[in-house]
Amino acid sequence: MAIDLDALRAKHAELSKTTQGGGGSSDYLQIKEGTNLVRILPAKDDETEFYAETKLHRIVGSDGMAKNYHCRKMHGEACPLCDTYFGLWKTDQDSDKDLARQIKPRARYYMNILDRDSGEVKILSVGVILFKKIVAAMLDEDFGDITDLQDGFDFKIIKTMEGQWPKYDQSQPRPKSEPTGSDAEIAAYMDSLHDVHGLVKLEDYDDVKTAAMNVVAENSDSDLLNRLQS
Repeated sequence: MAIDLDALRAKHAELSKTTQGGGGSSDYLQIKEGTNLVRILPAKDDETEFYAETKLHRIVGSDGMAKNYHCRKMHGEACPLCDTYFGLWKTDQDSDKDLARQIKPRARYYMNILDRDSGEVKILSVGVILFKKIVAAMLDEDFGDITDLQDGFDFKIIKTMEGQWPKYDQSQPRPKSEPTGSDAEIAAYMDSLHDVHGLVKLEDYDDVKTAAMNVVAENSDSDLLNRLQS
């Protein structure tokens, strides 16, 4: 797929307006501390972006277990968790604002990559900071389309820990272009692509509303709960 540089520039400008930063399945790349060498793969056809974009609300239940809900607004639909997020911000309670920060929808990006360590096609799931690194590299004339199967570049995801938080600011493409593999290997990799766009699901409205009401009920905000129930 030929990369649309104008679309990427627009995406990079959009990402630059925010400072916000995988799944547990074996289909996902588990990013280890240190250097993770990957090849970001292109989409299968020219009509599809190489990445899929979503936003996730992370809800931690009373049992301490966390569940992610895809924001329904990504599909142009009403999202009770977004309504709850904004409602919590409007109160005068610091505890409500803390809760709002916890359930805030955060951008997530999925793409197919070749894990150079295992030789397997995996799903890379990243936040804004690392995705901006990838997009910036593709807009850099020294690199260009790093997903090109013949003339692209491997990408080094460098993960360091700062306390409990991972940092990826040292991540960058390798300086030398190289083929993804032999013609036969490339064909096999492209046949193994995951449907990353299918990962961005439209959550059931009632399920999301129930999750939102549970968040508020546990926070004892009866006025906001009543509004959600109406």
